[in-house]
Amino acid sequence: MHAVTVLVIEQGAEAGLVCAALARRPEVRVVDAPDLGDALKQLEKQPEQVALAIAGAAALAASADELVTRLAARGIPVVGVAAGLAPAARQRALAAGVREIHDRPTAWQPYSKLIDSLVARFTPAGLPPHQGPTN
Repeated sequence: MHAVTVLVIEQGAEAGLVCAALARRPEVRVVDAPDLGDALKQLEKQPEQVALAIAGAAALAASADELVTRLAARGIPVVGVAAGLAPAARQRALAAGVREIHDRPTAWQPYSKLIDSLVARFTPAGLPPHQGPTN
């Protein structure tokens, strides 16, 4: 099984949700940071290449241009999963190069499936979707 590393840029309970969904996949190693500054520090410490960054609303609204520029320079695609992201912030993030932005589903099963599909589509290994239970 080929392991991949996913960077989660989110805070509090939202970070916990992303990490919990990613934890269902034993081949995914999670590195989390509350903001872009901490994310960049975490990247300096990583022995493995990060395959994907999942950013929350705060990171997308605050620094999408810098986020995409700094991570793209390392070959890391950025996707967003956010609750309550303002339409203007969404447009700025997409214009900056965020690949996709999804509204966060409120129920666990659709949320878990969304995170799983992002890993399957955006990681170089093209990991197949998780086949276990989602609840």
